[in-house]
Amino acid sequence: MSYTLIRSRRRKKTLSIQVQRDGTVLIQVPFYTPQADIDRFLKEKKQWLQQKILQQQARKNDQQTRAFIPGERFPYLGETYVLKMDGGTDAGEALTFTGREFLLRRHALSGIRILFHLWYQKRALLHLEERVRHFSRLMGLSPRGVTISNARSRWGSCSPDNQLTFAWRLIMAPPNVIDYVVIHELSHIKIRNHSRDYWRLVERILPGCKEQKIWLKDHGHRLTI
Repeated sequence: MSYTLIRSRRRKKTLSIQVQRDGTVLIQVPFYTPQADIDRFLKEKKQWLQQKILQQQARKNDQQTRAFIPGERFPYLGETYVLKMDGGTDAGEALTFTGREFLLRRHALSGIRILFHLWYQKRALLHLEERVRHFSRLMGLSPRGVTISNARSRWGSCSPDNQLTFAWRLIMAPPNVIDYVVIHELSHIKIRNHSRDYWRLVERILPGCKEQKIWLKDHGHRLTI
C-alpha cells in the first residue's frame, strides 16, 4: 500500500494515520521510528484503512455534479429549493431567492455558476455575522471580525488575533450545524486547543453538539455546488 510518511521531531511517541479526501494515506511518526515499527503499525491498521478508503470513494461518488439548469434543486440552510426561470423582463437582480424558490433572469443563464457562488457567499457572510454577534454576546467574547473563505478542507478557523473565518459552503447546512461551527471557533478565543475543558465549553453553549459534529462529518461533502 502506498502512503506518505512524515517523520516529526516534535512527535514524541505516538504514530498516527489518516486517509485524505483524495484517498491517499498519510502516516505521521516520531522522527527516529524504525521502518519495522511503521510496517507493523500499517499491518494492524490494514482493515481500518480499507474501510476508510472505501468510505472516501463512496463520498466522492455521492457528490453531485450540477448542471445549473431550471428544475434543479439547490441547498440553503438545510433545505433545497428549485431553480426556475423568471419570465419577466431583464431588469432587476439576475438571481433572486423568494423563500420558496430561486429565480434566474433568462439573460443571465450563461453566468449562473458565478451568480450562485456570489449569492451563497453574500448570504453566508450576513448569516454568520449575525450568529457570531449572537453567541459572542452570550459567551462574553469580542472576536475581531468575520470573513468568508473558499476553503474545502475546513469549515472554520480562529486566528491568533481572534479573526474568525468560515467556509461559505456552510450556508447550505442546517442552522444548528452552522451554530455548532460558530461556537466551535468562538470557543477557541478562550481555549486554543481541543482539550476536555474546550469541549465542555462548547457543550455548555450548545448541548448535544455531538449530533451536529456527526452530521457535518457524514454530510459535509454534499455541501457544494
